[in-house]
Amino acid sequence: MSTVDVVDETFLAVPPTRVAAEFADPAGWRRFWPDLQLSVVIDRGPKGVRWTVAGALVGSMEVWLEPVLDGTVLHYYLRADPSDPNGRPTPLPPRRAGAEISRRQRAAKAIALWLKDELEEGRPPGVAPVPLPSASTAPVEPAPSASLSAAPAPPLSGPGAPRSSEQGHPSPGTTPGAGTTVSP
Repeated sequence: MSTVDVVDETFLAVPPTRVAAEFADPAGWRRFWPDLQLSVVIDRGPKGVRWTVAGALVGSMEVWLEPVLDGTVLHYYLRADPSDPNGRPTPLPPRRAGAEISRRQRAAKAIALWLKDELEEGRPPGVAPVPLPSASTAPVEPAPSASLSAAPAPPLSGPGAPRSSEQGHPSPGTTPGAGTTVSP
């Protein structure tokens, strides 16, 4: 098991392709991780990147970009050990390990929040991101009105109100699209 095990998730209200562009250029990795040398293990394009890590730490790191609603959940994973002078992993004693984990957790969140500020460009909460040009600009046809009025709308809150997954929104701890449906 790695001494440093960091997991972070942050929602960014921009498409995964826009977030992936921030991780596409190896020259840019130094601004996020100045003490690490990264080698790509797998580049998944708009789904993220997985690296091996050398330098101050030895191990692996991953950025997984999950499309969710009108944006992206940036998942960050770092599993590594500090390196000795020869570049070999050297586990830390518990107290020093805790301090290093805390430092790397704060750094991961700082990266995510910096990306959020930069990529969302001051977009007010609740406002949809500017759509990217798409290959198809055909309008989406609305559902027939008969199906929309077939049943009364459930209450949004209070006793008997549907859980958020029944309203077409993911419940905490669920993966959107896994058993959830979004009604027009």
